[in-house]
Amino acid sequence: MSSATPSPDENDPAKTFRIGHKERDEAIELLREAAGDGRITVDELDERMEKVQSAKFPIDLDAVLADLTTELPSDRFRPASAIAPAPGRAMAITGHDRFDPLVIKAGWESAVRRARWAVPPYIRCEPSMSNIELNFLEVETDLEVIEIEIVAGMGSVTVVIPDDWAVNVDQLSKSWGSVKSVVDAVPTGRRPLVRVGGSIGMGSFKARFANYFDRRRMAK
Repeated sequence: MSSATPSPDENDPAKTFRIGHKERDEAIELLREAAGDGRITVDELDERMEKVQSAKFPIDLDAVLADLTTELPSDRFRPASAIAPAPGRAMAITGHDRFDPLVIKAGWESAVRRARWAVPPYIRCEPSMSNIELNFLEVETDLEVIEIEIVAGMGSVTVVIPDDWAVNVDQLSKSWGSVKSVVDAVPTGRRPLVRVGGSIGMGSFKARFANYFDRRRMAK
């Protein structure tokens, strides 16, 4: 017996991937900004917020936000090749929109970003099985805030920052895992604040400054 061909909806993560509090909160924040700008009325705000609270999939949020933003929530869950820009709608650069973050995954192999890598303002870490290290010691950036979302997994995430940077972990849930930060929570001067949210799941999170091995590697 041949298996049935999956329907287009079954192959579209924007119609099958369940959203959570984070996606709903982001949509509500956008609605409130729109109301504050006078683009929607208070009544429309209340009506749309109810729809957001009952939304189950990214595509449900699209219906609420389509006339308020060019970056739809479903774009975050679809492969870049599957997103066709509508007329007048430019493709976003990955990591420069909160609905389209730079995604770093660690399945069976660990993932490391270090040296002078291009750091976008929005990053999502998915340490499902292995570990992720985000090393910012040699990064040059004008960003004031770097948002990192961690998707719960069994691996660990380590953030390494220069002495004048800072990491805030107030929005990071540890669930069964552990969260440890031995760095400042407020940056020096105009240096970036790395704001970490999401959940570490059963893994661990650590924020630290450079250690002996980092300094030795940079000196080479």
